[in-house]
Amino acid sequence: MRYFLFTIILFSLSSSSTFELELDSNGELLKSLYRNLNWDIIETTNDSIIVSQKAIKESSLKAIKVEKIVNIPPELFADVIMNVGNYNSFLTNAESFKSKVIDVTPTDVIGYQHITVDFPFIDNREYYFYMSTNSPHIEFNDLISFWILLDPEINKNLIKMNENSVYLKQGAGLWRWEQNAESDSFKISYMLSMDPGGSLPEFLIELINQSSIVTLFRDVINKTISNMNDSQ
Repeated sequence: MRYFLFTIILFSLSSSSTFELELDSNGELLKSLYRNLNWDIIETTNDSIIVSQKAIKESSLKAIKVEKIVNIPPELFADVIMNVGNYNSFLTNAESFKSKVIDVTPTDVIGYQHITVDFPFIDNREYYFYMSTNSPHIEFNDLISFWILLDPEINKNLIKMNENSVYLKQGAGLWRWEQNAESDSFKISYMLSMDPGGSLPEFLIELINQSSIVTLFRDVINKTISNMNDSQ
């Protein structure tokens, strides 16, 4: 496939016990992101995206959430989110944000992403992630998908693709939907906790996370609408 610009070792998603270990270690973080308690609204954008943050015990950085009421079936979002190989075709910052599929099943994806940082004296970032539409916990009954970062020190089959980049190991996110009680619409939300590594101050990290999650959320909504219109 054209995705594979590097020689990598492929492995089975379904048989790797290392993913279970990493899921266990990220379990409490995912629960903190999923729960609606203690989110403080910090901004509402011109296109009605509500941005919130909250302190979580699993990280010194505040988690970020974006949400919006839409008239789009939630399952259509999963089609866009899980199609990692198509990210480069619709993301606003696709020139600096490169995504590759490493392995895939109908419900799971292992992917690699490389982020080119355009600020002086700040290294580029890279990471592997595991993403799934299968719920990692019984209380996640309205999950669209979730992801966790993967640590090459635990998953020995993962190979760093760029030795000059900072490798990210700490982070998780999830997409969920909720029925809007006042209409037939849905509230779609995306929650994120991610440490971009390096020596950046916390306020700058949170500002970067806030800006990037809003852009990504908007891109996914627009792509989902486009797909929906094309199918009609």
